[in-house]
Amino acid sequence: MGPSICGKCYEVGDDVYREVVDKFPNAASITPKGTLSLDLAGALKELLSGYGVEVVRAQSCTVEDRSLFSYRRDGITGRFAGIISL
Repeated sequence: MGPSICGKCYEVGDDVYREVVDKFPNAASITPKGTLSLDLAGALKELLSGYGVEVVRAQSCTVEDRSLFSYRRDGITGRFAGIISL
């Protein structure tokens, strides 16, 4: 999986948190400030692994790594490309 926002940076409101965590408990996370956040990449990796899919995950957070685009950090969009190999 490519770079994405990490669990400690993806702060969300209680309504979004509850809706996602009810369906994907492994998405539950908390920011360093103690607010609710989601680790969507972690939850997806867990889900795919449960189906026997080998997942290699880039550990780069798009908010923390300034060389990557992050709308949450900068307020402007950018683009990424991904490649899947079988």
